[in-house]
Amino acid sequence: MSSAAARAERLGLLGRVEEAERVAREGLAEAPDDPELLGALSATLLRAKRHDEGLAAAEAACAAAPRAERPHRLRALHLSMLGRHPEAVEAGHLAVSLEPHEPAAARAHTTVLQRAGRLAEALAEARRVVALIPDEAAAHLVLADVASDAGDRKLARAEYEATLRIDPENAAARHDLALLDARTRRPARALAGLMAAGRLDPAMPEVMRTVVVVLWQLSWRLRIWFALVTVVALALSADPAAARITAAAVLATTGGLGWWTVRDLPRGTAAVVRRAVRGDRPLTVTFVTLALCVLVYVAVLVTGVGAAAAGVWLILVALGWMTLGVRLVRRTPRHPHR
Repeated sequence: MSSAAARAERLGLLGRVEEAERVAREGLAEAPDDPELLGALSATLLRAKRHDEGLAAAEAACAAAPRAERPHRLRALHLSMLGRHPEAVEAGHLAVSLEPHEPAAARAHTTVLQRAGRLAEALAEARRVVALIPDEAAAHLVLADVASDAGDRKLARAEYEATLRIDPENAAARHDLALLDARTRRPARALAGLMAAGRLDPAMPEVMRTVVVVLWQLSWRLRIWFALVTVVALALSADPAAARITAAAVLATTGGLGWWTVRDLPRGTAAVVRRAVRGDRPLTVTFVTLALCVLVYVAVLVTGVGAAAAGVWLILVALGWMTLGVRLVRRTPRHPHR
């Protein structure tokens, strides 16, 4: 590899994308058909998410060195990001055919197949990546992500855990395992994993988005709980003493369930949760409304008027309509072309 190409590659790996591009283009001004410089430029543009330009550089590298694996790999990745999935899969397959034992080619082909929705093939290729480099965390993370998309949650969990055994500081694996916990209705474990991911990579934007998802799950659990206990409360509402006892039991049990959910969460979770709730207006309204349900039961406990528990039903119905509206709005894609 030429010194210019090597320097551009190093700068790109360090995240100094503008410098890497400048070095690669200066080198290409003197050697416009150098496949290594074209590859370095294409890889830099891939990091910069400038896929049209990166594809042009990759295709020029393919023309200059048609039997080299890397240009075809880069071409496949750019095509995939541009949504040209059949061409991307074909290019990825060619890269793998040229270098069957190259882990980077296998990983890229896995990614291309995954984005194309060909999950069975992606899963088989991801297993091959792990077979090629079993001691690398990145290989297990690729297999975990594909398994998660394919619905094999047992395999996904095992591979995320394998990733973290090799690399305990892997923030992406921590986040994705937490997301898997959220999908399998384990909100407390998911929150704990998200806090760990946030500590490892405070700039990771996915953490706060997933915290919001988990809080919506918790809000649904609270709604179901209040709906069930209100049936009992209304059945006993005629007797003030029984109404007070029921309200006290509801409040005590609600507090106990809340403590059980949060007891093992790390320090700092409350601040993150508050920030997530404040940042999502419908979620703010949801938790304020659920707090009103608690106040209704406080009123029943104080007054002994069991019929007041019917207010919880009114609150839950209003909350249900609001949530339905939120879901309809958020199902509308912001980027229809994707």
